[in-house]
Amino acid sequence: MRDEQCYKKLFFHFNTSLYRLSLNITQDKAVAEDIVSDVMMKIWMMGSRLAQIENLKIYLLTAVKNAALTHLSNKKPVSFQLDDEVAISCSDTTHTPEKILLGTEVAQKIEAAILSLPPKCQLVFRLIKEEGLSYKEVSKVLEISQNTIETHMRMAFKKIRTDLESFLL
Repeated sequence: MRDEQCYKKLFFHFNTSLYRLSLNITQDKAVAEDIVSDVMMKIWMMGSRLAQIENLKIYLLTAVKNAALTHLSNKKPVSFQLDDEVAISCSDTTHTPEKILLGTEVAQKIEAAILSLPPKCQLVFRLIKEEGLSYKEVSKVLEISQNTIETHMRMAFKKIRTDLESFLL
């Protein structure tokens, strides 16, 4: 018998990072949600076979990546709009309007620099910096060497630094 409470905990524990990965690949919120739901449903259907998985996080991220890439390969090319929203946390009430505006501008510049990266480089950067995965974990998920991961990260840092340099001078 399957433990529904355990499944719910599992779902909520991994949902955000799986959704972000799926959204990063598909660029479609509804599709990203569907992909995560489908992958989690497959996990539910595995039942006792789930215990055979060594690293569940890597397994889930790989499954979501593969499902998102499969979706893209089955889909006709379309143009899409990227959200211009950048979430800024302003919980500290000592911020002046100027500081908030500057923080927003810097966050927008960083996001713009990230968005200007090549897709694979952007994906690697987001998995490491936003999802907190190690280089080794990203290597397993994306099935590329750690040297390639390091190259993507160097390229990302260089691009972000270059884009911010002119803004902050």
